[in-house]
Amino acid sequence: MKNIAKNSSGRIGRRVLMAAIGGLMALPLLVNAAAAQTVKEIKDRKVLKAGVQVAQVPWGYTDTAGKLTGFDVEFVRSVAKDLGVEVEFVPVTPANRIATLQTGQVDLLAAVMGIFPDRQKVVLFSRPYANNDNVFIGKADLKASGWADLKGVRVGVPRGTPQDKAITAANSGATIQRFDDDASTVQALISGQVDIIGAAFTQMGNIEKVAGAGKFQQKFVLNRVFNGAAVRQDSREFADYLNTFIGKQIENGELPKLYKQWIGKDIEAKLPTTGEGDAPLPVDITK
Repeated sequence: MKNIAKNSSGRIGRRVLMAAIGGLMALPLLVNAAAAQTVKEIKDRKVLKAGVQVAQVPWGYTDTAGKLTGFDVEFVRSVAKDLGVEVEFVPVTPANRIATLQTGQVDLLAAVMGIFPDRQKVVLFSRPYANNDNVFIGKADLKASGWADLKGVRVGVPRGTPQDKAITAANSGATIQRFDDDASTVQALISGQVDIIGAAFTQMGNIEKVAGAGKFQQKFVLNRVFNGAAVRQDSREFADYLNTFIGKQIENGELPKLYKQWIGKDIEAKLPTTGEGDAPLPVDITK
């Protein structure tokens, strides 16, 4: 299958800027302007446009051979193969991914999208296809088992992520530094710019590859999150297709195999069967 790489950062930036200038009233207009995506429309176009993170090992990244790959990327490729279409990947970040979907630049997001109540208000989630723990990773000699230990500590988080929102709401007295993506956040930890970061649990392996074993440790778990594919709220038929596809991939063992290959662990045995309502919401273990 032919895969098309696309750098749309400039266009995304202009769209986001226009939305910001227009204020909150502009967002509903952008959402309404985006046509609903059905399976037939995607098949007729012969291209599935997917937003993925491209600097988030092992979910989405460019390997040493220059190929875009990772768990989310390969999941999207399996969807495109099932649809019988090519796939066009659009790079997104935690800060702009929802705007990219809502402005019609992509048909779906498979971009480490944890299912949270605030996100359910603006996008439609498929049933979960992965589980992912949000954690805090810090220097080995840092004693930090929860919010109370972060007073005066320099904490790095990717902007707009659950970790960002959690540390902000905690009022822990930490000095919070926000970065545009996970890669920048991890680099800030390794370089000593911050003492601890909020990240997906999979970042621990990435940090050890660069910094070596023993220098940094996972300090505490924020919550267990279930990742789903996100589509626009008016794309019900496409969401139903994704639900059926994910169910089949779980039953035939292909999805657990893909998760084991890229994440290095077994997928949760009983993933929630819906991305709507309160069933798949993250479990907070810090309280």
